Amino acid sequence: MITPFFPSIDSFVGSYIFDKSNEIRKQTEFDVRIVKTVSLFSSEKDYEFNGFKVSIFKTIDFPFFIFPGMFNKINRKRFLDFLIKKGIKNVQYSHSHVTYPASYLVDDLICKKIVQHHGLDVLQLQNGRSGFAKKIQKNFLIKNSLNHLNKADLNIGVSQLVLDKLNEFQGYYPKNELVLYNGVDTSKFFPIKKNCNKIFTIGCVANFWEIKDHITLIKSVKKIVEEGKEIKLRLIGSGPTLNTCLEFVKNNNLSKNIIFEKEIEHEKLNQFFNEIDLFVLPSYYEALGCVYLESWATNTPFIGVKNQGIAELAPDAERMLVSEKNPNELVEKIKFFINNDFKLTNVEEFALENTISNFLLHKIFKADV
Repeated sequence: MITPFFPSIDSFVGSYIFDKSNEIRKQTEFDVRIVKTVSLFSSEKDYEFNGFKVSIFKTIDFPFFIFPGMFNKINRKRFLDFLIKKGIKNVQYSHSHVTYPASYLVDDLICKKIVQHHGLDVLQLQNGRSGFAKKIQKNFLIKNSLNHLNKADLNIGVSQLVLDKLNEFQGYYPKNELVLYNGVDTSKFFPIKKNCNKIFTIGCVANFWEIKDHITLIKSVKKIVEEGKEIKLRLIGSGPTLNTCLEFVKNNNLSKNIIFEKEIEHEKLNQFFNEIDLFVLPSYYEALGCVYLESWATNTPFIGVKNQGIAELAPDAERMLVSEKNPNELVEKIKFFINNDFKLTNVEEFALENTISNFLLHKIFKADV
């Protein structure tokens, strides 16, 4: 596994990569090794996490995602030497998470190559801080990235929407494609006996980024409060739009209704999902948020946005999907769940053990599993 994300004792970022890797390890005899790609300037060192050896590979690059891959020949040579040094030999499969740098590094490996895409910006054209660099490097990045993806034996999208975005690029000619939905680990997320909330409680777990659209959810709660109804919203996360949301809540006297909470460990989120009555994430640029399935696994209803990855799975699109950036429509969806006892279908189809089991049946693995 070559990935920029993998959890550690100090960080839960990349928990979904760990869950998938762990499930593959459970179901096969593969020796799964993790290579975590970081900047050349990172101080991160090799570590172990829940039985996985995580080896840190520092990629030589210009800072701020300016012309990524410019030094790929050097990095590929360094990567081969790195694997030898770390004792990673006889590689049968490389599983690269996100296009760059993971899929760029494996060209010289003699093995089956898998690339998994987790976001709708599949070629990472929006990465970096420099708008000028983004504009002039766009064609450079598209051409180079497609060249590497076309060499892969299998390209995976976490939703069909992700693969649709990839197929919009001229020059993309995949050998094989597969939709592998973000399954949920039902040993971590499951229903427990709930105490009925005196006040209907909504929850949201997400980074405070513009695309997650917390402000639409907050405005919806404001409208419900103005109608004289009691309601509570619990928000967990951090990020650049947090202060804007805090100011809106303060300026509109919503502090009793809307609570901001610190991030918690991934393993502790099960309690949170079981404590709320409804999970809402109005993200309008979402490949497939794991949090929807985690909520589902606890039998807690959720609301997502139409035409996003979750729309492929939502068991009741009429009740559980809303138009993007539409507080008024979201108000009506929320009120349905306030006024009705809604029963979810079973999440078993998307339990991680089943999604990974189906993945391992793909022809790329043949008789190796």
